[in-house]
Amino acid sequence: MTGCSDRVQQPADYVNPFIGASTNMEKAGASHGLGKTFPGAATPFGLTQLSPNTITGGDNASGYSNEHTTIEGFAFTQMSGTGWYGDLGNFLVMPVTGELKTAAGKEEKPEEGYRSRYSKEDETASAGYYGVTLTDYGIRAEMTAAPHSGIMRFTFPEHNQSRIQVDLARRVGGTSTHQFIQVMDDHTIRGWMKCTPEGGGWGNGDGKADYTVYFYAQFSKPFINTGVWSAEIPDSCVRKREEVTSPEYQALVAQAPVFRNVQEMEGKHLGFFTEF
Repeated sequence: MTGCSDRVQQPADYVNPFIGASTNMEKAGASHGLGKTFPGAATPFGLTQLSPNTITGGDNASGYSNEHTTIEGFAFTQMSGTGWYGDLGNFLVMPVTGELKTAAGKEEKPEEGYRSRYSKEDETASAGYYGVTLTDYGIRAEMTAAPHSGIMRFTFPEHNQSRIQVDLARRVGGTSTHQFIQVMDDHTIRGWMKCTPEGGGWGNGDGKADYTVYFYAQFSKPFINTGVWSAEIPDSCVRKREEVTSPEYQALVAQAPVFRNVQEMEGKHLGFFTEF
């Protein structure tokens, strides 16, 4: 005879990534909100943090707040627990279906952009894993992290327009001020995103954060139709958190010219997409 026993619980099994994952000032009764943590996947001292982002502007250091009902995308870098205006939230990936939209839209009107509603019942997180279903698209999004990289898996419904898009300019509390992307082959892109104090970010620019994020991304399926959008941002435009989320700035992003099947591009506000 052989016996079996239940799996022994490990310390990681008791981790609840949703603890502190809110920036709501009203619930906190304080000017800087609650814990400002993120519920996504990370490794100890790892270089990537793959997590849902529900908001770009305001005093929302982690880019996520539990009471929000929509998701604008999944980023590869996040801050956690900071009491000041935050930063990072770079390389924002969003799986979508239907017509191409180049702006995320607002929490109260998600249909005006590419963001999606989601249900808390369909959201799952544990140590090193995050998953959620994007209600508006019927897409299941899952992600995990490694010390120097991250993996996202998207399960699409049957649809005649399925797409993954990457907002290269997106940054918590502001925007990346300059980006470059190159299509290497039919599975791979690489490039960089410069984030300077002129684009807000840490302390709304007063923290003087000045960094460049380099990326190399591989897709499991070959690209069919690719493109880059490039918003025409005037040199005189202020690009910190309030201005970037303003209707005027967002109109520039929503009306961004789209360049299909280009091999590389450099600009002030770029996004990449591929259809499958």
